[in-house]
Order: sequence, then C-alpha cells, then structure tokens
Amino acid sequence: MARLPSVPDRSLLLDISPLRDSAPFRRIFTARLISLVGIGMLMVSVPIQMYELTKSSAHVGGATAATGISTFIGMIIGGALADKYDRRTMILIGRSGAMLAFTGLAANAFGVFGGEPLFAVVYVFAAADGLIGALSIAALMASLPTLLPKEKMVAVGALNSVSVRIGTAISPGIAGLIIYAVGVSWTYTAAAVLSAITVLLLTGLPSMPPSAAHPAPGNQPGSDHHGDDQNGDDTSGDAEPPTHSIGAFLRTQRVVGGVMAVGVLSMFGAGVIALVPALADERFSGDERAIGFAYAAMAVGALVAAFTSGWLPGLRRPGLVLLSALMLVFCLHILFGLTSVLVVALVILVVGGYGDTVQEILRFSLIQHHTPGPILGRVTGLWTAQEVGGITVGSLVAGVYGTIWSASDAVVYYGLTMLVLAAVAMVLLGPLRRVEALYTAPAIDGAP
Repeated sequence: MARLPSVPDRSLLLDISPLRDSAPFRRIFTARLISLVGIGMLMVSVPIQMYELTKSSAHVGGATAATGISTFIGMIIGGALADKYDRRTMILIGRSGAMLAFTGLAANAFGVFGGEPLFAVVYVFAAADGLIGALSIAALMASLPTLLPKEKMVAVGALNSVSVRIGTAISPGIAGLIIYAVGVSWTYTAAAVLSAITVLLLTGLPSMPPSAAHPAPGNQPGSDHHGDDQNGDDTSGDAEPPTHSIGAFLRTQRVVGGVMAVGVLSMFGAGVIALVPALADERFSGDERAIGFAYAAMAVGALVAAFTSGWLPGLRRPGLVLLSALMLVFCLHILFGLTSVLVVALVILVVGGYGDTVQEILRFSLIQHHTPGPILGRVTGLWTAQEVGGITVGSLVAGVYGTIWSASDAVVYYGLTMLVLAAVAMVLLGPLRRVEALYTAPAIDGAP
C-alpha cells in the first residue's frame, strides 16, 4: 500500500469551504474582520488626536511606537498563555480588553478624565489595547486546527488574508468619515461598539484547550467531534513531538524554523515601503496620486493572490515555492527601483503584492501543519511577533539606505541586499526547501 499525493478537486479560485463547513470558524472569521476594522480605525484616530492635542510629530510617533511595542509583548505573552489555558478564554479576554481600551479612549476624547482630552491617557489606552488585544491573536490562530482538518489550513490562510486586506482597506475611510462628520471621540465609540459585537460573536465558540484533538481529514468540520484523541498531536509528517521548550522545538523541527526565518526576511523586505514616498517624489515629481496608486497596487496584488489561491494546496514542494516567491519579490523590488514609468511600476507592485500574499498563505499553512497543538500557541505568538518586529526593523534599515543614496538607488540596493539574504536562505534551509506536499491522500489498497 502506498500514500499518493492528493490531487484535490479544486479550481483556481479561493476555497471558501471552511466558512461553509465550520460554524465556529464562521464566528472567528466574522469577528476577526470586524475587529480588524476597529483596529484600523484606531491606527487612524490615535495619530490624528495626538497631533491635535500636542502639535508634535514626536508624540504621534511615540503613541504609534507604544502600540507597536505593547502589541509585540502581548503576542509573546499570549502565545505562552494559549498553550496553558483554554484558548476560547484567552480569545475572549483579549477581545474584551480591546473593547475596554477603546471605551477608555472614547471617554478620554469626551473629556471624562479631566474635562478635556489628555494626551497621556491616549498613550496609556493605546498601549493597553496593543498589549491586551494581542493576547487573543496567538490563541485565535492556534485554535484553528482544532476546528478544521489540517488539509483546510491553506484555505484558512487565504481567507485570513482576505479579511486582513478588506479590513485594512475600508477602516481608514470609515475612520476619516466619522472624524470629519462628528469627531474622533465618536470614532473610538464606534470601535468600542464593534469590539463588543466581536465579543458577543466569540462567546459562541466551543471550549478549545491546548490538548484538543485535531480533526482528521474527512471528519465533519465544525462539529463537536474532532477525531479520536490519538489524532490530537498529529503533526502530519516530520513535526517533532510536543516539547516544553519552544527553542528545542525550533531546533529540531527544521521546517517550522525555516518558515520563521523566511518570515523575518519577508518582513524585513517589506520595509521598502518606507522609501515609496521619496521614490515617488524623485521619479514622479512628488505626485501624491502616484504614492496612492503604489500602495493600492500592492493591495490589489494581495487580493488577487488570496482570491486565486485554489492552486496552493496542491503544491508538491510548498517550501520551494515559498523560498522562490521570496526571491521573486526581492527581484521585483529591484525592478521597481529601476523603472521610471508609472504604469510599469504599478504592474511590478501588483505582482509583488501577489508574491507577498502567496508567501503569507504558505507560511501560515506550513506552521499549522507542522506544529503540534500543545505548543502551537507559543509558536504562533512568536511567529506573529517576529513579523510585526521585522517590518519595523526593515523600515528603519530601509530609511537608513535612503539617507545614504537617492531613493531609487536605495530601493535597488535594499532589494539586492534582501535578494542575497534570500539566496542564502534558499541554500541553507534545506529541510524547508525539500518539504513535500502538505497533504496526502489516504492509502489505496493494491497501489504499488
């Protein structure tokens, strides 16, 4: 008897079967989309209010940094807690905390704490939202394999990507309209209401302890029966058994360690966005439309990748495709720095956004597939935290390049630097490069 690589019945289009098959996943997907809109509104409202209160760009940057740093810390802590306590409980604590932080920001904007808004209070609640809200992220991601078979994780990753792109696309516009119409205080109020809705949605989730079994392929997803207990720690191939040390796990589970490394490089490379305004000023005469088109082109490419992700689960060498996509994106960055034709630049950015999202989906599915359930919270927390930190560091490094060279040269040299690092990763990350198809079909009697 032999196990043959699966040839799933799929089209090029996004697989939405997780939404159809699993009621708990529908709750998570809907709540996450709503929460992303609220978070996006916060990302607009806090800088605007901070500048109105202080007239200081330093305070604007400080508030943004406070949120980012606290989010990073919250992800690490949340990952550890998600492997110790019921993940449903951690999700509810995180989303409830975010709701309270939004409520605090709204109360401050209405002058509840001092008769007028206080900028110090903005710092406090923005940091609290980042810290407490992040506690739920690792728990939420780690819970997904207990709700759906691992064969669905590529589709889940694509749906997650869609929710992120939609949420981040519409939230700034919503925030801007509310601020223009009735003021920033009502933006915070609206975000608090949205957070309350997510809490109500998530209360309907089942209990999800770290030891919960993973559904076997073919089981009815979303039901109360997720397979026999013997499947609970299924790591689908070459994942190591659960361990109490995440460092030991990453040293022995080379595929997951490789995915982490690729994620860091990808986020470092994404820091090139810090050079886009200067490049537009240099190459396109400071046309603000060019800057807007550039960011929109990346978002379009990302959405196209998510909506045409049906081919990804059938990859025979997903790790090789992941590493190749990483190198392709950095090549595109170099071409972007070399072109002076706006249409060509936008096409390059669309393809680059496509490649970034393909990587994002594959990283998510590989981590979910090769990490045992009892340690998945810590791995997910570390993964999300290092990606948040990676793009921050990448932006800083790209900014330094921009102080040494002209914007176009800086983009080219930064792209070349990242391409060399990606080539080194292609050579050194052999276990990831050689990892085979994510999913296999059941054994066939009589097969050679």
